[in-house]
Order: sequence, then C-alpha cells, then structure tokens
Amino acid sequence: MSVYIAYRDLVNYRFQMSLCGGTPVNPDFRLATVKSGAYLLTCSNRDYAVTQERAEQFKNEVLSKTTGSHDGHFPMVEELNGKTTAAVIEINEDNKTTWYGFDDGLILKMLTELKDELGEPLDRRGLINHCYPNPALPDDFELQTIYHQIYCGPDNIPQAVVRTMFPDTVTSRFWTFGDEHFVVIREGNSENKYRVPDSLIPGIKEKVRELCKDPAEAYVEPGNGESYIQFGKTKERIFTNPDKTLELLNNIASGSEFDLTSQIDTNKYYPFNAQPANAFGMMGIMGMMSMAQQQAANTNANQTKEKPTPPAPGTWNCKACGKQGNTAQFCPECGAKKPEGWKCPMCGATNTGKFCMECGSVGPDF
Repeated sequence: MSVYIAYRDLVNYRFQMSLCGGTPVNPDFRLATVKSGAYLLTCSNRDYAVTQERAEQFKNEVLSKTTGSHDGHFPMVEELNGKTTAAVIEINEDNKTTWYGFDDGLILKMLTELKDELGEPLDRRGLINHCYPNPALPDDFELQTIYHQIYCGPDNIPQAVVRTMFPDTVTSRFWTFGDEHFVVIREGNSENKYRVPDSLIPGIKEKVRELCKDPAEAYVEPGNGESYIQFGKTKERIFTNPDKTLELLNNIASGSEFDLTSQIDTNKYYPFNAQPANAFGMMGIMGMMSMAQQQAANTNANQTKEKPTPPAPGTWNCKACGKQGNTAQFCPECGAKKPEGWKCPMCGATNTGKFCMECGSVGPDF
C-alpha cells in the first residue's frame, strides 16, 4: 500500500510542474510512503520521521472524514471549486489508486497537528536510515545477492539507496543466475569471476544469517565501505558490516572455481542490482554514456580471445554465410554483395570484416 495525503497550493504546484524537466521541488505539505512501511511527513523541504503505526492511524482518521471517492486522477489546475488550494488524498492498494475528496482547510489543520507532535526534522543521516530500515531475515530465505562497494557518491547518499550516474570502481559481489552461482572479486577496474559450487550454498547462507544478526545502517560516509544482502523474490535489502561482508566474499571465492568466461562476457551474468543506474535528465544521458564506455571496454577485451582470422590481402570474408577468402564482387556461396568497408571510429583504419584489423573494435553494422 502507498499513501499520499497532502495540502497543495495549486498555482505553485502547476508552476513547478511546468518547468523544464519537471518539478525540482515538490511544494506539497504531505504525508507519504517512501517504501513499504516507511513514512515521511514533509513540509517546506524538511522531513519528519513518522512511524508506521502513527502514519496508518493518521490515514484512517483522514479516510473517516472524506467526502467521497473516485477513480481517475487529481486535475492539474490552478483553481478547483473556486479555491487555489486543495487537499490531495491518494491511496494505492492492490495496484489500484483511489482519489478521495477532502476539505483543504481540514487537511492543513490535521497535517500541522501531526508535524507539531513529531519534534525536530531529520538530518541527512537520519533521513536515509529512516527511509531504508533493515527488515528481518526470514528463517527460510532465498539468497539473491551479497554486495560490497566503496561508496563514492555525491551528497552522502549510498548508491544502493539512490543510484548515481557514476559507476562504482571497487565492487565485489555474489549472485545467483538460474541454477548457477557466481562471485566476483574486484580491485579497481579489474575483476575475477568464480563459479560457486552448490555444495557451498548452505554454508554461505549460515554466514549470511550471522551477518544479518548485527546489521549496519543505510547511511554511508564517502570513501567508506557499503555492503548489503538481498533476499527473496522482491529482493529486500539488509545492510551489513562492510569488512565482514568482503571477508565472506573472499572466502567464497577461495572455495570456488575460477571462471574463464568472466574474461569473455562480464555482462552476461552481471546482476541487475549491481549495475550503475541512471539519474534523470542529463544525468541519465551521462549515465548511459558511462555504461556504453564500459561495454566498449569489455568488447575490446573480448577480442583478445575472439578475434577471427583476418582475410588475405585482396580477399574478403562474407558476414552473411561465413565464407572466407572471397575475391569476386559477390559471395559464391550465398550471393551476398562484397561489403564496401567501414572506417573504425577508434583508430581510423578501413575494414571489411566484423572487427577492426588495427585495434579490434566491433564494426558499426555488427
């Protein structure tokens, strides 16, 4: 369930939403869920911690005073029912959102009374820890990921909490893909991947249970280690002691088999939640560029093992059927036309095959 209960200045809200890129600051005075079971009251860009019990009590008080409900959306207008302010009540349950009618003066009074009882607003550390509490690890859990990184994101926000456009550079991780298990130990921009035997999994889960008995906070100072355990179908996250987590990952690697395929395709089994994610707008574009550069680097490394035999001078290899050493304008096997050639954007060499003869880059049409 998600809850959004707000007092809104319609004119200011519409102005903010009309700005390029959308509203930089949500001006609503609101009680809202930030994730399942975690609630914040926000007023004038200050955040106040609200317990789940108090937030649900407040929600029920509001619902008992509504003037009706409807399916639809809240209109983007500067005036509603002759007023430039309004109450916004949105409750999402079972993937269905319902909007409720409410008196704006009453909701302002109720939200103000709630704020007065909450005390001081949260600082950055308190905000992150409140929004990302550690759940309890079930007795019988499905292990998804063990993750460790050196946090270097902006504004003291862990990348595991709010992703940035900058990829992490010191990451080690364990994950399960289908019926197989892998662990990567990474130092700087180099990494080694290992295939983890099934026989180690029960012992790994026992050590994970020990880690989760003494969880760490979500807040991380830049330059410090950040680690977490993900489990279950919904991939819930428990933050763990970074040193002990990295020790566990190295222990798993020491009992596993070095996997040479990690030098061929490091993205094939790369866990989704360890991928550096994008922010929005221009940051998103830069994030995609960063990921593209990493993929290009992976591709270049791949060529050391996958680079095919180049065609002899004056001949060409058919990329349609694989016939090598052709000399005519058309392939004698499948009739494909001889390629005109392409210029490598990396080194400038002219090529006709899949890979650049000079630097090994992949051609633009492959």
